[in-house]
Amino acid sequence: MIKPDAIDIVVPSFRLTEALLLNIIRLEKPAGFEVNTYIVADNPAAVIPEKLKELHQAGEIHLLVNEVNLGFSGTRNKGIRAGHAKWVLLLDDDIVPQPDLLKAYAAAIARNNNALGFAGVTYFPEAINAATRALQINGSVHHFKLALYYPEITWAPTTNMMINREKLDPALFDINLKAGGEDVDFFVRHWLQFNEKYQSVPNAVVTHPWHDNGAVQTRRMFRYGIAANQLAHKEPEKRYTYRDFTNTPETLLLLLVLFPAALFTGTLKIWLCLIVAVPLAEYLTNWLKAISVGKTGSPAVAFQLMWVKNCWEAGYLYDAIMGGRPGGFAKRIDMGFAKENPSSFRTNRWKIVKTLLLVILVVVAVCTVSNASF
Repeated sequence: MIKPDAIDIVVPSFRLTEALLLNIIRLEKPAGFEVNTYIVADNPAAVIPEKLKELHQAGEIHLLVNEVNLGFSGTRNKGIRAGHAKWVLLLDDDIVPQPDLLKAYAAAIARNNNALGFAGVTYFPEAINAATRALQINGSVHHFKLALYYPEITWAPTTNMMINREKLDPALFDINLKAGGEDVDFFVRHWLQFNEKYQSVPNAVVTHPWHDNGAVQTRRMFRYGIAANQLAHKEPEKRYTYRDFTNTPETLLLLLVLFPAALFTGTLKIWLCLIVAVPLAEYLTNWLKAISVGKTGSPAVAFQLMWVKNCWEAGYLYDAIMGGRPGGFAKRIDMGFAKENPSSFRTNRWKIVKTLLLVILVVVAVCTVSNASF
């Protein structure tokens, strides 16, 4: 039976870092609400901190340990199904919440007790190097703060989101999404099913550290690209896909395929010009973006901008090919989910800039090669 004036906090954790989890466990409790905290350890070999054992034995928290690794989706599902509260607060295990986080959500519930759910705000620290500055400029952390800018949203990462158990799809998180994207799928699916967006709660705040202490996120961005391609072939997200011009990894792949033709038709010099010009145009575009958006002319930031973007695109392309989804080539998904069946071959200023730079570079290279031939 669902408990109406209650909140279940569900935290999947592989690390079981005691200090971070205690910040969540010791959140200030809002008056009139029963609060239960479910820590789900997704690591059968984990050493359980003594303090967590004590709190579990005292009945102050519910500590669940997976017998096998279930991943984020399966672990969150286990925590959600273990509770009975009407409101389920989903948090990551490495965030630091403001002490009044639950009170902020309780106030939002009082304003709209029948909402689909609520979206809090997740801040990241100030950038500490070129890699983290690039993540700020390219918008990778923007979705974590959408509740600051819009009164209601369609999805946000599971670092700080609340859902109404009375409006839960029984399927919960999709355990087949191994590479990521399960949070996007979960919230978008519920939004479309109930025709209701998530109410923003700007004063429900947590802080998330930079992943791996600010290290370059090559594998993470590649994995996110894989996840995006999987979503692009899944209902209901595939309704928001469209055809587009080839991006840099796709263009380079096409050039590699065309290498034999260039070799046998005597156009190898033009082929070489293109193989150099395509990534160079990509870098210069990102350098201009660093200057325009990030207000920095740092070559290192420009490179990191290019790197994370192309790692994401390479992961997307990899899944299209290796995942048996060739239709994913030059196919995009609108992660803002603005409208179904968006128009194809859309342009923006950065696509235009890159195209102009590519044309200029190719013309200069071809002219240089032609003059050198005489």
